[in-house]
Amino acid sequence: MHRRATDSSVFYVGKGTAPRNHKKPLHSRAHDTSSRNSYWKNVATKYGFVVEIFASCADDKEAQRLERELIASIGRSNLVNLTDGGDGCAGLVPSKETRAKISANSSRPRSEAWIKSIRAARKNGGNGGVVKKGDKLPDWWRKRISSAVTGSGNSMHGRVGAAHHGSRRVIDTKNGAQYDSVLIASEAVGMKMKTLYNMLSGHRPNKTNLRFA
Repeated sequence: MHRRATDSSVFYVGKGTAPRNHKKPLHSRAHDTSSRNSYWKNVATKYGFVVEIFASCADDKEAQRLERELIASIGRSNLVNLTDGGDGCAGLVPSKETRAKISANSSRPRSEAWIKSIRAARKNGGNGGVVKKGDKLPDWWRKRISSAVTGSGNSMHGRVGAAHHGSRRVIDTKNGAQYDSVLIASEAVGMKMKTLYNMLSGHRPNKTNLRFA
């Protein structure tokens, strides 16, 4: 149970689970402030909170029953809980068939309805929870993105050496020769551009007479 630090009144009842990461303390979830609803955060921010481990249950079914009883006895109106308790299914291990279906659904090309939902969500300033890790765009969409950032569609296409906006002039301190970019200088002295750049920028010992101008 979470109590207000100011008067010890209970404002939240929760059912935790044993952490899968054994490096974490047994009741780490009870002290965690992430993944809490906005009502919980408002109360915790205003009054602070103290954690009370009310009971440890033998299984999830017993924990759900006790959670429902506590919420009912305290009253939902006095708590920030969004349900009557007993939700979730801690420790559930999906079957091989279920995992295979999830994998197949996440790897298949997305439908036009999926694309429309992304666009609608983006107009509202987010992704609406419709874009998940592993989601793949349709081939035509990926090709359109690629054409916009490669070849002539890329505003930086062909802009290398002195033509690149980030190029820096290089000077040979021994003979006074000047080069418009690291790339041109590296070709003049027969070195790899990256190697020379690391020497000039101080990431590697500079064994040349070249310096940034």
